[in-house]
Amino acid sequence: MAHRIQIGHEYLMPISSRDLIRSTSSFLLIGLVALMAIVAMNFWLGERAQFYAEEAISARDTRFAAVELRNSMLAAESSQRGFIVTGNEIYLAPYQSAKAQAQRQLSALRRLLPSYFDAGTTLKRLSEILGAKFEEFDRTIALKRDQRDEEILSIFRTNDGKALTDEANVFFAGIIGRADDRMTSGAAEQRANAGWLRIVSAIGALVIVAVIGSAAIVLTRYTNDLRATRDQVNALNSELEQRVAIRTADLAKARDRAEILLSEVNHRVANSLALVSSLVHLQSRTLADEGAKSALAETQDRIFAISLVHKQLYTSGDVLTVNLKAYLSSLLANIRSSLRSNGHGVNLSFEIDDIDLETDASVNLGVVITELVTNAFKYAYPDRAGEIRVRLRRLPNDVELVVEDDGIGMPEGAPAKGTGAGTRIINAMCASLSSEITYRRRDPGTSACLVFSANLQRPAAG
Repeated sequence: MAHRIQIGHEYLMPISSRDLIRSTSSFLLIGLVALMAIVAMNFWLGERAQFYAEEAISARDTRFAAVELRNSMLAAESSQRGFIVTGNEIYLAPYQSAKAQAQRQLSALRRLLPSYFDAGTTLKRLSEILGAKFEEFDRTIALKRDQRDEEILSIFRTNDGKALTDEANVFFAGIIGRADDRMTSGAAEQRANAGWLRIVSAIGALVIVAVIGSAAIVLTRYTNDLRATRDQVNALNSELEQRVAIRTADLAKARDRAEILLSEVNHRVANSLALVSSLVHLQSRTLADEGAKSALAETQDRIFAISLVHKQLYTSGDVLTVNLKAYLSSLLANIRSSLRSNGHGVNLSFEIDDIDLETDASVNLGVVITELVTNAFKYAYPDRAGEIRVRLRRLPNDVELVVEDDGIGMPEGAPAKGTGAGTRIINAMCASLSSEITYRRRDPGTSACLVFSANLQRPAAG
């Protein structure tokens, strides 16, 4: 049963969210229609205003061209008459410029008049009149220069020139009148459109004001309904926030304990592996067989490579990733010390980029490097000193490992030397890195290259 809200002495049913959305949507739709009507009216009037503005400019240019053409023809005729009467060439000074101006204005009329009714006939006849007039001007000027005044007088007596001038004036008056009518009608249409715009804007404004008022009333009622339940919601939120704060604190403590525990596990694993390495070393000292001692020494190096990862984890503060620069530098420094202690004369150098890698991948990479360096030490320089170089660098999307030497090289297709256990370990570790190692012959020496992804997927937590 719905609860009623008392306002003064009246009881009103609360407005539901659905009613609010429905009424608000209706008001917005009405307001949008009114606004669109105003915008459409403004757009249409703007287009019409642009059209009439262009029409007015065209009419103005047409009127100007007609007036200038008439003035140019009159100026040319005045110059011609002055020369004929006086015979003084100074009167002909403005004649050529007036003639050129007349040709330009006639070209302008040919461009502007096509939008007018019966413009083709007007332009054709006006061109004929102007051609005849300027032909008469040129002819009488030439006769005056030849002192043939009688022929000039006979031309004037025909009144053909005056008839052409009168006809041209009729055309000029028609063109000017049409241009004036077009500008006048455009201005009147603009005034009428402005009136329509005022009416539409006023009606639209009234509709929008009514919509805003109705929406305000509905929102006010809805706000009053919400205010009645706000205190209960605030109380529930406060209680929920306290529970969340307590739970967050418990989770933070659990996370800290887990990190401490994981660090302790890494510490103990590192110590245990160091103990195993020491036991292997002690065992190797009791053996007389050099092959067995060499195998135990390789095993000790592998154990050290793994234990160094766990040491790096509990000393770095990050129990999920290993910094390869710190880890591999320590690993290779230890291998270099071992190489120097045997007196073989092989030097080990390395360049490691600053890269972070997931723990398991770091263990696999450390074992691969240990095996590759040990193999190069054992087989690249059997009877002389040399150098082994290790480079680990970041590519745009991957990581590249290169271990190379300048030794006797690896014959193509030759079987692995020794027991082959090192090769199997390398292949297994490379498969864990989702990659495969490639060997290249150098001149001299051998290069082992491994390219793998820097974003290996971490194993999901069990």
